[in-house]
Amino acid sequence: MDNQKSTLAVLVGLLALAVPGSPSAARQPVPPRAVASSDLRAVVEGLRVSPHAPELEASPALVGRLRETPRSYFRFVSRRFTRAVCARFRGVRPGFPDVNLHGDSHLEQYAVTSLGRGLIDFDESARGPSFIDLVRFGVSLELAAREKDWAGEGRRAFSAFLGGYRQALKDPDINSAAPPVVTRARSLFALDHRLALRRAEIMIDADPVPASEIEASSRDYFTQMLAGWPGMPASFFSIKKAGRPTLGIGSALDEKYLLRIEGWSNEADDDQILEAKLVRPLSDVGCVRADQGPERVPLGMALIASAPFPFSGLFTHHGRTFWVHGWTDDYMELSIDSWFTSPQDMRQVAYDVGIQLGWAHPKAVAGKDFRPGLRGILLEATCKNEGRIRKTIDDLTAGTLAAWMVFREATAPPRSSRAFR
Repeated sequence: MDNQKSTLAVLVGLLALAVPGSPSAARQPVPPRAVASSDLRAVVEGLRVSPHAPELEASPALVGRLRETPRSYFRFVSRRFTRAVCARFRGVRPGFPDVNLHGDSHLEQYAVTSLGRGLIDFDESARGPSFIDLVRFGVSLELAAREKDWAGEGRRAFSAFLGGYRQALKDPDINSAAPPVVTRARSLFALDHRLALRRAEIMIDADPVPASEIEASSRDYFTQMLAGWPGMPASFFSIKKAGRPTLGIGSALDEKYLLRIEGWSNEADDDQILEAKLVRPLSDVGCVRADQGPERVPLGMALIASAPFPFSGLFTHHGRTFWVHGWTDDYMELSIDSWFTSPQDMRQVAYDVGIQLGWAHPKAVAGKDFRPGLRGILLEATCKNEGRIRKTIDDLTAGTLAAWMVFREATAPPRSSRAFR
């Protein structure tokens, strides 16, 4: 523990002293501006993950993924991150009304499917203040820009994001053209259902579980789904195979299942794939409302997604609630490594996400705002606090980088003690 604290102190000093353009800045993934070391140390402590946590010690592959890039580490610490953001906005929280919060908005949550495009993965969706989504997405842009060595592009992409967000608050009927990177992704879609089934089958077979174990828990969910689809055969949701997939980074340790179900007929070619993922309670997430039950997840998808997945619902398994939804035949998360080939790609996607969140944040179930004038209140709060939002993005970018460096140092392979000859 003492070694970790000394490592943290050294890294905080390096990050606080380094500024863009300096020799040290060229070697270190530094923030855009210096941060007081005491403030940075507090942020890092809040974001720090112990490599000795039992769940990590049991998953060396996940530890390896977290060590790869600050971006991977950032995806893993979403709830710690939310608490850090809430602490920074404690004094102005009353000026931000609750919205349909995505809760884990970041650049690699942007996906393209055969249904549509936009932010996906609604595990953290809830009712909470908009600044959580704005700051988290802003930090993801900064980390991506640094990884791509695009100086200053994180801030420019965030300006594009804010531009889209404000436009959608002013005009909820706004439509934006698909970014060119989306068109490129869709050009690779196979639209082959049998291929999609084979891909899912590989994940199911890697860690299979008896279908009967899930079947008994999911009967109420199946009954609800059948009631909502007139003409659907009673056997549609009969489970043929089940398995535990290893998916994601932030949710890598969450219990989840893939289910292959019968579909429209007894022919194998029209089977369907369902994913069931554990819904974690919100009791420890700062300024996000903790009184929301598991229904917050399917509700979040219905209100935020531009094209929701089919068969969305909940079931209880071994006393815990899981969110279930269908898979599409074609699905592609736009990874920073493969898809963002220019700063323009990042700005265009950022603008598109801004439109999506500005449209969805104030939306009610009936399609109207939660209350009269809510869009204007959100617009005013965003404009009034833009400086605080940008400063928090800078500080939490620095904190994420430093926390990742501490984790990377703590999980480094032991050096050989053999003396050189």
